Amino acid sequence: MYLTLTYHIGRSSVRLNMQLWLLLLAVGSLGLISCTGFDNETALNADDFAKYEDCDDILKRGQYQQPGPYLVYLNSSEPITVYCDFDVNTGRLVIMQQKYGRVSFRMPYVHYTSSFGSLSGGDFWVGLHNMWSCSMNGYTVLTLTMQDWSNQIKRVRYNHFSVGNANSMYRLSIGGYDSANSDLPDDLYHNNGMPFATFDKPDTHNCAQNQGGGWWYNYCTFALPTGHYYPGGPYTPPRKFYNGIYYKDWHGFGYSLKYIKMELSRY
Repeated sequence: MYLTLTYHIGRSSVRLNMQLWLLLLAVGSLGLISCTGFDNETALNADDFAKYEDCDDILKRGQYQQPGPYLVYLNSSEPITVYCDFDVNTGRLVIMQQKYGRVSFRMPYVHYTSSFGSLSGGDFWVGLHNMWSCSMNGYTVLTLTMQDWSNQIKRVRYNHFSVGNANSMYRLSIGGYDSANSDLPDDLYHNNGMPFATFDKPDTHNCAQNQGGGWWYNYCTFALPTGHYYPGGPYTPPRKFYNGIYYKDWHGFGYSLKYIKMELSRY
Protein backbone atom coordinates (compact mmCIF):
# COMPACT_ATOMS: atom_id res chain seq x y z
CA MET A 1 0.00 0.00 0.00
CA TYR A 2 1.36 3.42 -0.94
CA LEU A 3 0.69 7.10 -0.49
CA THR A 4 1.14 9.22 -3.59
CA LEU A 5 2.41 12.77 -3.16
CA THR A 6 2.69 15.25 -6.02
CA TYR A 7 4.90 18.33 -5.84
CA HIS A 8 4.40 21.03 -8.48
CA ILE A 9 7.55 22.84 -9.59
CA GLY A 10 6.78 25.39 -12.32
CA ARG A 11 5.13 23.50 -15.20
CA SER A 12 6.61 20.17 -14.24
CA SER A 13 5.68 17.88 -11.43
CA VAL A 14 7.54 15.25 -9.52
CA ARG A 15 5.53 12.26 -8.41
CA LEU A 16 6.84 10.36 -5.41
CA ASN A 17 5.51 7.06 -4.17
CA MET A 18 6.09 6.59 -0.48
CA GLN A 19 5.31 3.45 1.45
CA LEU A 20 2.70 3.72 4.15
CA TRP A 21 5.30 2.84 6.79
CA LEU A 22 6.08 6.56 6.93
CA LEU A 23 2.96 6.85 9.03
CA LEU A 24 4.63 4.63 11.58
CA LEU A 25 7.21 7.32 12.14
CA ALA A 26 4.46 9.53 13.44
CA VAL A 27 3.39 6.76 15.77
CA GLY A 28 7.00 6.45 16.95
CA SER A 29 7.05 10.15 17.75
CA LEU A 30 4.22 9.47 20.18
CA GLY A 31 6.44 7.08 22.11
CA LEU A 32 5.39 3.73 20.61
CA ILE A 33 8.74 2.47 19.36
CA SER A 34 9.07 -0.98 17.83
CA CYS A 35 11.91 -3.03 16.40
CA THR A 36 12.12 -4.08 12.79
CA GLY A 37 12.93 -7.72 12.09
CA PHE A 38 13.90 -10.16 9.36
CA ASP A 39 10.70 -10.32 7.34
CA ASN A 40 11.99 -12.99 4.96
CA GLU A 41 12.40 -15.55 7.77
CA THR A 42 9.80 -18.24 8.42
CA ALA A 43 8.72 -17.93 12.04
CA LEU A 44 8.20 -21.06 14.13
CA ASN A 45 4.89 -19.64 15.36
CA ALA A 46 3.73 -18.38 11.96
CA ASP A 47 0.49 -20.42 12.11
CA ASP A 48 -0.29 -19.50 15.73
CA PHE A 49 -3.11 -17.01 16.23
CA ALA A 50 -1.81 -15.98 19.66
CA LYS A 51 -0.11 -12.59 19.90
CA TYR A 52 3.13 -12.92 21.84
CA GLU A 53 4.55 -9.71 23.28
CA ASP A 54 8.18 -10.85 23.29
CA CYS A 55 10.49 -13.85 23.68
CA ASP A 56 9.83 -13.98 27.42
CA ASP A 57 6.08 -14.15 26.80
CA ILE A 58 6.59 -17.05 24.38
CA LEU A 59 8.54 -18.98 27.03
CA LYS A 60 6.05 -18.33 29.83
CA ARG A 61 3.07 -19.56 27.81
CA GLY A 62 4.85 -22.88 27.43
CA GLN A 63 3.97 -23.87 23.88
CA TYR A 64 7.43 -23.27 22.36
CA GLN A 65 10.88 -24.10 23.64
CA GLN A 66 12.94 -24.36 20.46
CA PRO A 67 15.30 -21.43 19.77
CA GLY A 68 14.75 -19.75 16.41
CA PRO A 69 12.77 -17.08 14.52
CA TYR A 70 9.47 -16.05 16.11
CA LEU A 71 6.79 -13.47 15.46
CA VAL A 72 6.46 -11.06 18.39
CA TYR A 73 4.57 -7.81 18.85
CA LEU A 74 6.86 -5.74 21.14
CA ASN A 75 4.12 -3.24 22.05
CA SER A 76 3.21 -2.83 18.38
CA SER A 77 0.03 -3.70 16.48
CA GLU A 78 2.09 -5.42 13.77
CA PRO A 79 4.32 -8.47 14.40
CA ILE A 80 8.01 -8.61 13.59
CA THR A 81 10.32 -11.61 13.24
CA VAL A 82 13.15 -11.89 15.74
CA TYR A 83 15.41 -14.68 16.99
CA CYS A 84 14.43 -15.95 20.44
CA ASP A 85 16.61 -18.05 22.71
CA PHE A 86 15.39 -19.66 25.92
CA ASP A 87 16.69 -20.91 29.22
CA VAL A 88 14.69 -22.19 32.20
CA ASN A 89 13.30 -18.83 33.29
CA THR A 90 14.03 -16.25 30.59
CA GLY A 91 13.33 -15.63 26.93
CA ARG A 92 16.04 -13.60 25.24
CA LEU A 93 16.19 -11.65 21.98
CA VAL A 94 19.45 -12.43 20.15
CA ILE A 95 20.94 -9.31 18.57
CA MET A 96 24.02 -10.89 16.98
CA GLN A 97 25.50 -14.33 16.50
CA GLN A 98 28.50 -15.93 14.84
CA LYS A 99 28.17 -19.70 14.73
CA TYR A 100 29.34 -21.10 11.39
CA GLY A 101 31.39 -18.36 9.74
CA ARG A 102 29.03 -18.21 6.77
CA VAL A 103 28.56 -14.43 6.90
CA SER A 104 31.31 -11.84 6.72
CA PHE A 105 31.07 -9.19 9.43
CA ARG A 106 33.32 -6.85 7.47
CA MET A 107 30.32 -4.79 6.39
CA PRO A 108 29.84 -1.08 5.64
CA TYR A 109 28.14 1.23 8.11
CA VAL A 110 24.78 1.15 6.32
CA HIS A 111 24.56 -2.63 6.76
CA TYR A 112 25.34 -2.37 10.45
CA THR A 113 22.63 0.24 10.94
CA SER A 114 20.03 -2.03 9.32
CA SER A 115 20.74 -5.79 9.49
CA PHE A 116 22.51 -8.60 7.67
CA GLY A 117 22.87 -12.37 7.73
CA SER A 118 20.20 -15.00 8.33
CA LEU A 119 18.33 -15.78 11.54
CA SER A 120 17.72 -19.39 10.51
CA GLY A 121 21.23 -19.68 9.05
CA GLY A 122 22.87 -18.96 12.40
CA ASP A 123 25.05 -15.93 11.56
CA PHE A 124 23.45 -12.50 11.76
CA TRP A 125 23.42 -8.92 13.06
CA VAL A 126 20.03 -7.37 13.84
CA GLY A 127 21.05 -3.75 13.20
CA LEU A 128 21.96 -0.75 15.33
CA HIS A 129 18.64 0.97 14.77
CA ASN A 130 16.87 -2.18 15.91
CA MET A 131 19.08 -2.36 19.01
CA TRP A 132 18.17 1.23 19.84
CA SER A 133 14.47 0.49 19.36
CA CYS A 134 14.57 -2.70 21.40
CA SER A 135 16.40 -1.06 24.30
CA MET A 136 13.76 1.66 24.25
CA ASN A 137 11.23 -1.15 24.68
CA GLY A 138 12.94 -2.37 27.84
CA TYR A 139 15.49 -4.84 26.49
CA THR A 140 18.44 -3.58 28.53
CA VAL A 141 20.04 -6.69 30.06
CA LEU A 142 22.89 -8.04 27.93
CA THR A 143 24.19 -11.61 28.08
CA LEU A 144 27.27 -12.50 26.08
CA THR A 145 27.69 -16.25 25.51
CA MET A 146 30.92 -17.70 24.09
CA GLN A 147 32.27 -21.14 23.21
CA ASP A 148 35.87 -22.11 22.50
CA TRP A 149 37.15 -24.92 20.28
CA SER A 150 37.31 -27.28 23.28
CA ASN A 151 33.54 -26.70 23.59
CA GLN A 152 33.81 -24.87 26.90
CA ILE A 153 31.08 -22.25 27.35
CA LYS A 154 31.46 -18.95 29.21
CA ARG A 155 28.95 -16.18 29.87
CA VAL A 156 29.18 -12.51 30.83
CA ARG A 157 26.17 -10.46 31.92
CA TYR A 158 25.52 -6.71 32.13
CA ASN A 159 22.43 -5.26 33.78
CA HIS A 160 22.45 -2.20 31.54
CA PHE A 161 22.89 -2.07 27.77
CA SER A 162 21.57 0.54 25.35
CA VAL A 163 22.65 2.42 22.26
CA GLY A 164 21.97 6.00 21.29
CA ASN A 165 20.15 7.12 18.18
CA ALA A 166 21.59 7.66 14.71
CA ASN A 167 22.70 11.22 15.50
CA SER A 168 24.99 9.89 18.23
CA MET A 169 26.38 7.22 15.86
CA TYR A 170 24.64 4.69 18.10
CA ARG A 171 26.87 5.49 21.05
CA LEU A 172 27.15 2.59 23.48
CA SER A 173 26.03 2.74 27.09
CA ILE A 174 26.97 -0.39 29.01
CA GLY A 175 27.34 -1.00 32.73
CA GLY A 176 26.15 -3.00 35.69
CA TYR A 177 28.63 -5.84 35.16
CA ASP A 178 27.06 -8.78 37.01
CA SER A 179 29.96 -10.67 38.57
CA ALA A 180 27.64 -13.18 40.24
CA ASN A 181 26.31 -14.30 36.86
CA SER A 182 29.52 -13.94 34.83
CA ASP A 183 32.26 -16.50 34.23
CA LEU A 184 34.85 -14.01 32.97
CA PRO A 185 36.09 -10.50 33.87
CA ASP A 186 34.50 -7.40 32.36
CA ASP A 187 36.14 -6.78 28.97
CA LEU A 188 33.45 -4.43 27.62
CA TYR A 189 33.91 -1.56 30.10
CA HIS A 190 36.52 -0.19 27.71
CA ASN A 191 33.85 0.32 25.01
CA ASN A 192 31.40 2.28 27.15
CA GLY A 193 30.52 5.69 25.74
CA MET A 194 32.00 5.05 22.29
CA PRO A 195 30.27 5.66 18.93
CA PHE A 196 29.98 2.79 16.46
CA ALA A 197 32.60 2.57 13.72
CA THR A 198 33.14 0.57 10.53
CA PHE A 199 35.87 0.45 7.90
CA ASP A 200 34.00 3.03 5.80
CA LYS A 201 33.07 5.20 8.80
CA PRO A 202 36.22 4.78 10.87
CA ASP A 203 37.07 5.62 14.44
CA THR A 204 39.85 8.06 15.36
CA HIS A 205 42.55 5.40 15.55
CA ASN A 206 41.41 3.40 12.49
CA CYS A 207 40.68 0.28 14.53
CA ALA A 208 37.66 -0.58 12.36
CA GLN A 209 39.76 -0.36 9.21
CA ASN A 210 42.51 -2.53 10.65
CA GLN A 211 40.34 -5.09 12.44
CA GLY A 212 37.50 -5.31 9.93
CA GLY A 213 34.31 -5.81 11.92
CA GLY A 214 32.12 -2.92 12.98
CA TRP A 215 32.26 -2.19 16.72
CA TRP A 216 32.35 0.43 19.47
CA TYR A 217 36.12 0.80 19.26
CA ASN A 218 38.18 2.64 21.86
CA TYR A 219 41.77 2.30 20.66
CA CYS A 220 40.87 -0.51 20.10
CA THR A 221 38.91 -3.17 22.05
CA PHE A 222 39.38 -5.99 24.54
CA ALA A 223 36.52 -7.99 22.99
CA LEU A 224 35.50 -8.32 19.34
CA PRO A 225 32.31 -10.37 18.72
CA THR A 226 32.20 -9.07 15.13
CA GLY A 227 35.69 -10.32 14.30
CA HIS A 228 36.67 -12.64 11.46
CA TYR A 229 35.74 -16.31 11.92
CA TYR A 230 38.95 -18.38 12.14
CA PRO A 231 38.37 -22.16 12.54
CA GLY A 232 40.47 -23.90 15.16
CA GLY A 233 41.20 -21.18 17.70
CA PRO A 234 44.77 -19.81 17.43
CA TYR A 235 45.37 -17.63 14.38
CA THR A 236 47.99 -15.35 12.88
CA PRO A 237 46.54 -11.85 12.41
CA PRO A 238 47.07 -10.14 9.07
CA ARG A 239 49.27 -7.04 9.22
CA LYS A 240 49.75 -7.63 12.98
CA PHE A 241 46.22 -6.46 13.81
CA TYR A 242 44.21 -9.00 15.79
CA ASN A 243 40.90 -9.39 13.99
CA GLY A 244 39.45 -12.71 15.20
CA ILE A 245 36.43 -13.29 17.43
CA TYR A 246 38.25 -12.76 20.70
CA TYR A 247 37.65 -12.03 24.37
CA LYS A 248 40.93 -10.89 25.90
CA ASP A 249 40.44 -12.46 29.32
CA TRP A 250 39.62 -15.83 27.79
CA HIS A 251 42.40 -17.19 25.54
CA GLY A 252 43.70 -13.72 24.66
CA PHE A 253 43.70 -11.68 21.46
CA GLY A 254 45.23 -14.40 19.28
CA TYR A 255 42.50 -16.99 19.78
CA SER A 256 39.32 -16.85 17.69
CA LEU A 257 36.26 -18.33 19.39
CA LYS A 258 34.07 -21.03 17.88
CA TYR A 259 30.78 -19.41 18.77
CA ILE A 260 29.54 -16.13 20.18
CA LYS A 261 26.18 -14.45 20.63
CA MET A 262 24.82 -11.30 22.24
CA GLU A 263 21.27 -11.37 23.53
CA LEU A 264 19.00 -8.90 25.30
CA SER A 265 16.33 -9.51 27.88
CA ARG A 266 14.10 -7.49 30.14
CA TYR A 267 14.56 -7.36 33.90
